[in-house]
Amino acid sequence: MHTSSLARPRRSLVRLHRFAFAVAAAAALHGGAALGQTLKVATVSPDGSVWMKLLRDAGAAVERETEGRVKLKYYPGGVMGDERAMMRKLRIGQLQGAVVTTGVFGRIFSDVQIYNVPMQFRSLAEVDYLRERLDPELMAGLEANGFVSLGFAEVGMAYALSAQRWSAVSETRRLKVWTPAGNDGAIKAMEGFGITPIPLTITDVLAGLQTGLIDTVAAPVVGVLALQWHSQLKYILDLPFMYVYAPMVLAKRPFERLSAADQDTVRRLLGGAVRAADTGNRADHDAVWEVLQQQGLSLVRPSAQEVAEWQRLGDAASRDWVADGVVSQALYDRFVALLADYRAQASG
Repeated sequence: MHTSSLARPRRSLVRLHRFAFAVAAAAALHGGAALGQTLKVATVSPDGSVWMKLLRDAGAAVERETEGRVKLKYYPGGVMGDERAMMRKLRIGQLQGAVVTTGVFGRIFSDVQIYNVPMQFRSLAEVDYLRERLDPELMAGLEANGFVSLGFAEVGMAYALSAQRWSAVSETRRLKVWTPAGNDGAIKAMEGFGITPIPLTITDVLAGLQTGLIDTVAAPVVGVLALQWHSQLKYILDLPFMYVYAPMVLAKRPFERLSAADQDTVRRLLGGAVRAADTGNRADHDAVWEVLQQQGLSLVRPSAQEVAEWQRLGDAASRDWVADGVVSQALYDRFVALLADYRAQASG
């Protein structure tokens, strides 16, 4: 009697373990879909911005179309730290996605910075021509290095804005110029102009301007307005320095836990949001210029001689990027050849 009374609970316990194992195995076979998965995505873009509205709408559509198997949770406004901190949290699994500028990929897939080369684009039409031909290759490069790439959202051409009036390269060297902390390409670009930059995280820039730690930034005007930096600045140098864009990426491992159908849904809907942001930022550019001037910022136009000096140093800085391995020689050569093709077509 004593032995039999003990055997029954043991057999029940074995059956319970087998049932739990079967449930776990079924969930694993379905990529975790039975329990659902939340993808946590961070960005420095402020909440309430058009970009965040697009992302939230896409997230709601993903949850609806996957019947709740995939949810998106966003952390806007830099609440997860600067872009370097976001990348660290991606690596350890605290985040599954981020919208970041290209400098953070410098030690992962450096060639994704190719459109950032200093002062090489003469127009946004040239940008469009190169992006049509090189974007797929750059997105594939990110995927080969552990990230699901959902596309690139244009932020815009970076212009220099300052609390002080200036236009010549030599005058810039007396200014306190910000550069993104940890962005080796941006630091090298500044150094190519003979400028010793002051590295700060994006979330520290406004305080740096308010305290006088820095008095000059080089950034797209859309970002300057959205982040309220314009409130501390007075002058805009009418000379584009660098094209800035932000990839949206998801970490590959959590993404691959989704079913194939849910992966397709996420790619389609979030990719659509990135494309909409890309197009929208282009449309906003001219309007933002007008707003900044209405807010009291003055446009400073450098002389032809000053422009030539800026361009000479920009060309040298671009060659230094290749020499220092910021971008590969092979990709840079294709970049230059494509620009030449476009300009030949445009002039013909």
